[in-house]
Amino acid sequence: MRKPSILVLGTAHLSNPDNGDLFKIKTGDIFSEQKQLEIAGVVDSLRKFEPTKVALEILPEDSEYINETYNDFLLGKYELTRNEYHQIGFRLAKEVNHKEVFCVDWNSSDPDIPDIELWTKGHSSEKYKQTIKIGEKVFAKTQDFLNNHSIRDSLLYLNHKEFNNENQRFYMNLALVGDNSNPVGAVWTAKYWYYRNLIIYKNIVELIESDTERIFVLYGVGHLHLLNQFLNESGLFNVEKVEDYL
Repeated sequence: MRKPSILVLGTAHLSNPDNGDLFKIKTGDIFSEQKQLEIAGVVDSLRKFEPTKVALEILPEDSEYINETYNDFLLGKYELTRNEYHQIGFRLAKEVNHKEVFCVDWNSSDPDIPDIELWTKGHSSEKYKQTIKIGEKVFAKTQDFLNNHSIRDSLLYLNHKEFNNENQRFYMNLALVGDNSNPVGAVWTAKYWYYRNLIIYKNIVELIESDTERIFVLYGVGHLHLLNQFLNESGLFNVEKVEDYL
């Protein structure tokens, strides 16, 4: 039986946003001539996937504004920012003649979601300290690689199974922070991190209108492990590999 295909590309946030991430990868001068050529090459390679829709890490409520800017971009009236959904998402959608892009993110606050950093300020937690050291080690190695390699090689690095296993180990260690009376890490991981990615997964799936769909998904690399896990475990899709296109 034919199944829809989905390709998830994990990326660093090219705009270096202050978005609450514990570790922020710096991506350098995206607008340099060399980096623009590298991005163009990546987009050209991703065309081979032949996406029917391009899904982006943007809240659905922003869809109207995002597509207004996308249409202005198509008309040559909008200058792209350094954000990855512009540099890769918009450019890929244009290359395959799409009239719109799709916003599939979820990221809401809830009083039931604990603030782990705030909790650790009032509680000494060796597990939290150890977990941060794990994250810092992965971050430092990743930053060093990205500083010395092309956009294509950097994306291949970020989307490699080994890197994503390391990334997932960080979250699994974070889930152990807390004590029996307040398992703050497990609650945050379940009620925010897993919940958020499950909603994103659901939003991606709802884009599918036929078994011929080929959905390209562009997301911060931290989400890659769970999104691919959910998509694979559903058994509903052909989940394709980034290395087959880059």
